[in-house]
Amino acid sequence: MNGTSLEGRESACIKEGILFTKDGNLADRIRRAVLHWPLEIEVRECWSGWDALPPGARFILFDRTSVGPVDLPDSSLRLILSGSGDELVAALESFLFLREPFSVAVGVEHLLHAKCRQYLSAVSSLRDTGSAYAFFVGLLDRLLLPGALEVAQGNQHRASKILGISRTTFRNKMKMLEQGETPSGE
Repeated sequence: MNGTSLEGRESACIKEGILFTKDGNLADRIRRAVLHWPLEIEVRECWSGWDALPPGARFILFDRTSVGPVDLPDSSLRLILSGSGDELVAALESFLFLREPFSVAVGVEHLLHAKCRQYLSAVSSLRDTGSAYAFFVGLLDRLLLPGALEVAQGNQHRASKILGISRTTFRNKMKMLEQGETPSGE
């Protein structure tokens, strides 16, 4: 793991940051957290001090379980995240939501992925868990249909083209939304 980027390439150049951990499972979880972001994080097992950091590292992740306490210099202008396991992954995800994404689509996908996972975890213990799909389809319909109509300046034909559905389907779904019903998937 020492000196290898999360993408599995040997890397002398650090594009974004460094993760200090001996925990391969945590490195994999961090890799999944940054999957849809234009980030490259190098993994190092040992902390050897601030002087050993390359000047191009924008942020540093410390796994307290592997590294232990680290004295922070007063002059540090880097983003430093420290924690153990879930705490460190959550801190990184919070940072990523605040960071300007590579593209709007990537940012939206990452946000939806996190929120879907959060919702599914919350309802997984309920007896009637078969409603998650209908919930998300209905939510997307309530957001996308009126949004597309607004962008198309009220033109249903253009709004349906934006969404990639037929005008009839668009009109029927809008009618259901206006009546307070949840449109069915088509």
